Amino acid sequence: MHDVAREISETIVKPGSVMAWWLSGTGFVLKTPAGTQIYIDPYFSNCVSQIFGIERAVPPPVSVAAARPDLVIATHWHEDHLDPEGLPILARHSQTRFLCPPSCRSRLLGWLVPGDRVSAFTEGAIHQFRDVKITALPARHVTAIQGWEVPDAIGLMIEVEGLRIYHTGDTEYDLRLRSLAFDHDKPIDVMMTVINGAGGNMNAHEAALLAWHIRPRVVIPMHHILWKDFTGGEQATLDPVLFSDTYQRLGGVARVHALNVGERIELVKE
Repeated sequence: MHDVAREISETIVKPGSVMAWWLSGTGFVLKTPAGTQIYIDPYFSNCVSQIFGIERAVPPPVSVAAARPDLVIATHWHEDHLDPEGLPILARHSQTRFLCPPSCRSRLLGWLVPGDRVSAFTEGAIHQFRDVKITALPARHVTAIQGWEVPDAIGLMIEVEGLRIYHTGDTEYDLRLRSLAFDHDKPIDVMMTVINGAGGNMNAHEAALLAWHIRPRVVIPMHHILWKDFTGGEQATLDPVLFSDTYQRLGGVARVHALNVGERIELVKE
C-alpha cells in the first residue's frame, strides 16, 4: 500500500516549487522547500457516517496518527473540513497550530485544543506562517440544513516560493470571486476548485466558468471523491472530465490535473 505519510516526510521540495498531495474532498497537504507542512481541511475520520449516515468512499490516505502538520487550516466548520474526531487527537499528540474562521476556533477550544495554538481568520485577513503567506478570501457556502450555516466560510490564497495558489474552499459561484482576475500584477498560478455541485458548492460548469474568468495556469478539481454511494442529487457533477470539457469549451488553456486520492503534484512557477 502506498505510504503517503512517509512519502510526505521523505520528500525534499526543490526551491521555487511546492509539493501538494490530495487527501480527497477539499483536503490537501502542501510542503515547501523549507519543510513546512500545511494541511488544508484534513478529514481523518469517518465521523460524518455517524451524523448523516454517509460513508467515506476511500480510507484517508494519511492517518491522524501519522500526520505531522505544522499548521492546519480549516476553511469552515463542517465536519469534513473541521474533523471533530480527528483534530482533537492530532492536537494531543503534536504541537500543530490551527488557522480557521471564528466558528471553527470556538469548536476547537471546546475540544480542549489550547487557545494559544488556534488563530481566528476572517475574510480579508493576512497571516504569515513561517515561509508561507495566507490570505482569507470570500466564500459563499449556503447549506439547506438548519443548524449547519457557515457565514464565515472562507477561501484561501497561499503564496510561497513566488507561487500563488487559490483554494476555493466550499463555495458557490460568486461575483466576488471573479474579481481575482482583476489583479493582473499577481496572476494565479494554481486553482484548487470544488466541482461537486451539491451542498452549497459550485458544480462543474460553474467552476469551469470561474476558472475561465481568473485564468490560472493549473487547475485541480476537488470534492468529487469523498462519499460512498452518494450522488448529491440532480445538481451534483462528480465527474472531473465534465469540468475539464466545459472549461476547454469556454476557451480555458490551463492544464487540468484530476488527481487520484493520495496522489502528489509538483507546483512550479513558470
